[in-house]
Amino acid sequence: MSAASLPNIDASVLKSILNQAHQKTQPKPQPDQNAKLQADGNITIDIPAFQEWRFELLAKDKLKLKLLSGTAEIFGTELSPNMEYSFQGSMRSCISTFRGCKIQYWNCQPSSEYISEESCMKQYLNLHFALEKQRYQSKYANKQAKLVSSNTISKGPRVLIIGPKDSGKTSLSRILSSYAEKMDNQPLLINLNPRSSQFVIPGSLTATPISDMFNVENMSLGETITTGPSFYHQKQPIVETFGMEKYQDNVKLYRYLIHQLSKTVKTRFENDSRVAESGLIIDTPAFTISDHQLIQELINWFDINVLVVIGNERLLFDLKKKLYYPELELVKVNKSSGCVDKDDRFERELQQRSIKEYFYGIESLQLSPYTITLNLSDLIFLKPKEVEDVNMSFLGGDQDEDDNDTNSVENVSFNRLLERLKEPSSDNLANAILALADDSNVEINKYLNNLQPDETLIEAVLKSSTLGFCYVLHCDDAKKKIKLLIPSPVQQLPTKTLILTQYRYHE
Repeated sequence: MSAASLPNIDASVLKSILNQAHQKTQPKPQPDQNAKLQADGNITIDIPAFQEWRFELLAKDKLKLKLLSGTAEIFGTELSPNMEYSFQGSMRSCISTFRGCKIQYWNCQPSSEYISEESCMKQYLNLHFALEKQRYQSKYANKQAKLVSSNTISKGPRVLIIGPKDSGKTSLSRILSSYAEKMDNQPLLINLNPRSSQFVIPGSLTATPISDMFNVENMSLGETITTGPSFYHQKQPIVETFGMEKYQDNVKLYRYLIHQLSKTVKTRFENDSRVAESGLIIDTPAFTISDHQLIQELINWFDINVLVVIGNERLLFDLKKKLYYPELELVKVNKSSGCVDKDDRFERELQQRSIKEYFYGIESLQLSPYTITLNLSDLIFLKPKEVEDVNMSFLGGDQDEDDNDTNSVENVSFNRLLERLKEPSSDNLANAILALADDSNVEINKYLNNLQPDETLIEAVLKSSTLGFCYVLHCDDAKKKIKLLIPSPVQQLPTKTLILTQYRYHE
């Protein structure tokens, strides 16, 4: 299947899907008649059909906007008419429309804004229709299987999106997930890029069933169950903590966590036919052809049947030569002209914002996190083990020799994945983001007293999902105390094992 072979948009089908999507938009409050086009500085923009308004905000900007007429969406999530939306901080986004619309914005002037005729939304919508056809076939097959009392489960499309850095992979995965949800599906949105954040803090690998719309105002896509009461349906992601920014820093740990995540996804498919029929969509870091073995493992572990390559025709053809894909459809889609390279400063701002939103919420849903003070001696701190970059490139795909065996992911030495922090202090814990590891399956006191080797604890921790996150407010070396910021009011943490990530937050 190629982009050219995707089905053309039928006008009646398009009208039907847009009508259905429009019915599922957010609850529509009564418009504020007093604010209608009367405030000074308000700017109204008409966006023609199949075009998009692109805008950029700086760190201190705060933009407010409202949809006055027509239909519009942000990365697949439709905006409600006459509802005020607020966007603040560093941001590069766009509002697209299939029918044409009129929007109004105020409060600040974007650092850059323009209407672009070069939208990829038609192509993305065609891809959605092709995936929706697979979902229909899966649902039909499962209905037929029930008639003959068969336990066989037919799965919907399993999509892997790859491409260069800043090519729009996350935007496409969000669009496809939103469109699938509008058609009463519940796809799994999987994020394998530790530098980005989806529903949680950066450094995490997540799998999230999308059963409701995204929050367009939230940089992390939406609220989790730890957030508290929400206007939106809260998401409950499965979280594996990688804790590092670059997957190359410890490929063994990265592969192991992905393999664990794939087993959890498989179990979810087996126990939830609706999610299985909806399929999954995987967002990835910037893989290159040297990562072909890792890409092949992702295809095998998640049973991928659609591989989407964004904006890199050479990568597509190189992968055709390297991959084994008897039942895999390869699709090339264009890179949106709105994609721009993100510098390190911009990425840091996004990461800091996502951490802040995890603990303090967003403007429309502010949170009041809690603090807890604990003895350092009552806690075990683990951290990802950094692999020295000693001629790793000669082994291809940044992998060790024994990584060439797919089965080695199960036989790995756990001491090469995580290591214990022997002397926790303010030097290594100040302002750190810590993941709450699940140590309920081990007798933790034996490890606190060093009566058991750390490897068995590390194995137990890595085979369980992350419980949540906390932030180190203060570490008192003299009193051997640590003060943590946590999202929920508790007298003690649900675990004594914490994973120290590379991420820091400064209030």
